[in-house]
Amino acid sequence: MSRPLSCSDPKFNLFNGGLGCTVNGCGQYNKCLTVLNDKFIETTGCCRIKILEPNFVTVFVYMLIVPVIGIASLGALGGTSLQIIFLKGGIVKRPFLQTILNFDASISGDITACLMISAQIVNMVFIFLQNHPDVQERPVINYDIAIIYTLAIPVSLCLGSDLANFLPLLPLLSFQILFFIAISPVLIYYARRQNELEDLKDQNSDLAKETALLTMSQVQIQNQNEYTESQAKIYKQLYAEQCQRFPLVPILITLGNFVVNELLLLLRSSPYQYSPYFFPDGDINNKNRDKGPCEPWNFYMVLLLAGVNFLITSCVYFFMRKKELLKNTVNFYPNERYFTPIRRFFFVYLAGFLTGFVAGFVGMAAGLTMVVTMVQFKLIAAVAGATANYCYFLICIQVFTNFLVGASQSQGLGVGDQFFFYALGVIAVLVFTNYGYRLLQRYNIGHIIFYIDFAIVVLNIIGNIVWGIENGYRDGFRSLEQQPSTCGNYVLDN
Repeated sequence: MSRPLSCSDPKFNLFNGGLGCTVNGCGQYNKCLTVLNDKFIETTGCCRIKILEPNFVTVFVYMLIVPVIGIASLGALGGTSLQIIFLKGGIVKRPFLQTILNFDASISGDITACLMISAQIVNMVFIFLQNHPDVQERPVINYDIAIIYTLAIPVSLCLGSDLANFLPLLPLLSFQILFFIAISPVLIYYARRQNELEDLKDQNSDLAKETALLTMSQVQIQNQNEYTESQAKIYKQLYAEQCQRFPLVPILITLGNFVVNELLLLLRSSPYQYSPYFFPDGDINNKNRDKGPCEPWNFYMVLLLAGVNFLITSCVYFFMRKKELLKNTVNFYPNERYFTPIRRFFFVYLAGFLTGFVAGFVGMAAGLTMVVTMVQFKLIAAVAGATANYCYFLICIQVFTNFLVGASQSQGLGVGDQFFFYALGVIAVLVFTNYGYRLLQRYNIGHIIFYIDFAIVVLNIIGNIVWGIENGYRDGFRSLEQQPSTCGNYVLDN
């Protein structure tokens, strides 16, 4: 595998895959031209017009992406004023960038990374300012359960993406479609439950704070007068910690774990991503290259990654378990226990692991997986949505980091183009997401967001089918069945 091939035509200057193409085999906005690699070896490949080429279809699609992102951002569970963009990456990448604008998968991924990070940064600013719907002094994010999810996500995200990298396109698209079909009944089920609750709210004001996902009220805080002086002091200290807008310890744990995991992940190479430490400036022909995708080094890094995660998780578990035992002495929020007993911690960790694997393998639906599993641990929808946003933000950072370190290998998206897509993500969340949620609140029609999710799922299914047909047309049906770059053909290619 080598650095991106260069196109000589000044208009069609973006290499867009399709090596060994035929004259009519590259699809719209492309030409099959002679291209050169860093070894000055000539071959043919698909060359596309510029990313920001001002033609009618391109301008229309970019304008359409903004409301689509904004509306898709409503499609979690409507618990906070800004919600998870859990399908935003998928809804933009496959149906619009790959299918309509015919961008190669790598370029589409780069564009999606820019959209994701900018939109989620703005999203998190609003989330951090939100209050708990039942206790106004508390933040809406539940940092305790977020810690467990963020401990599990990095390693499972790595495993899921690695598995996807080694699968041929046809089974990968098929698995994604099966996943979408499987979650469709879940969305319809929640839509109906939300609709029923909205009807009950109109009849009974006592249900105003309940959600479609939790039909019993939260356990009330015990009266502090029942405590001894020492117990009251402990309770007051715990309550002050719970009311911190930016609690230092949980944030340091989640960010510290992310940094350690990301450093280890960047030490690895794969058939699609070289390590920035061992391939400076993307030069895979460096005479010091000894950490290639097919070296045992990468297997050792996976073992090290698993070992480090086990060590960090164990330390965090015993630290948080000790704190929860202290909470038990004053019966502080007894329904919020995630580290005791250990069985409960295991189930939460497993849910976080599933979230990361789904995000890595399917390439989307991380937010939906988190919210659905969090509400099963008795989080109300507003808290589940905000907490999932907090976890999803780390996924966005990880995706964006991979984009940045991969910039030396994928030079299709320039800095100026990047800021264009950053702006699209910001505008989408500021305008459409915020205003859309206000409309949902005003008219009490929150159940519609589940139907929005269902429509997004259908659109992704259509996008997968069309993209598979397009790839079969461009490279032949056999390309859909062939295993992508692996260590077997990697050695032969180099």
